[in-house]
Amino acid sequence: MKVAYQGIEGAYSEAALYKHFGKNVEAIGYETFDDVFEAVKKGEVDCGILPFENTIAGSLIRNYDLLVKEDVFAIAEVFFRIRHNLLSHKRNVLKNIKEAYSHPHALEQCREFLQKHKIKPIPEYDTAGAAKLVKERGKKEEAAIASELCAGIYSLEIIKRGIETSKHNTTKFLVIVKKGNVPSNLKKEKTSIAFKTKHYPGALVNCLQRLSKNGINMTKLESRLIPENPWEYLFYVDFEGGMDDKNVKLALSEMDAAATFIKVLGSYPMGKKE
Repeated sequence: MKVAYQGIEGAYSEAALYKHFGKNVEAIGYETFDDVFEAVKKGEVDCGILPFENTIAGSLIRNYDLLVKEDVFAIAEVFFRIRHNLLSHKRNVLKNIKEAYSHPHALEQCREFLQKHKIKPIPEYDTAGAAKLVKERGKKEEAAIASELCAGIYSLEIIKRGIETSKHNTTKFLVIVKKGNVPSNLKKEKTSIAFKTKHYPGALVNCLQRLSKNGINMTKLESRLIPENPWEYLFYVDFEGGMDDKNVKLALSEMDAAATFIKVLGSYPMGKKE
């Protein structure tokens, strides 16, 4: 089984991939999120796994936009606890470290640790790329902030584990497949949709009331400006219940009266939160 992710070897997305699928899959890294969607659509891989929300950084809007635009479907959600580690060369020690390379989000999430130890943060494109760079440069005063997976891949040592400030740093990933490749036996416990309301007072309330009156528990509501239509919004909603459930079907059909656009982005088993 071939599974696509964004990044190079050791990326947190690859670690989340192994958590969900196990190690008996072929993990294939792509440069951008768009590339992962393309690989799934073209059948180069069986599925892809991508980050969509982080408890600290919020939603990854680009991936939500692509999920609306492309002919793919989410079949699983994976919650992955982000544990940042300070990686450097074998037998190096913390007092030698003067600079730390990583993605800007990771650097910000570890800001208190870096300040305490007077380590200068230096932004890099991604966490795994930072680990690779530190290994190639071979300087004892340099370290990377990255996953535990990177330590093994790039022959680095974990100088300090769990250096993030918040211990509740979790990313939600979605597994996507081509629309025609949705497993027939897929367990559907949670559904994600996107919709745009008609332009009249109370249109959004009318849409959301269709969910509540049918006994559906909403777990996420987020709005997104539509770049092509200034000051118009697309709304993203997650709720408990599968798209094939009778009450969900009824609610979605009733939402048509107040919406100009509605798309089911995925319906999948409820992920286990860490």
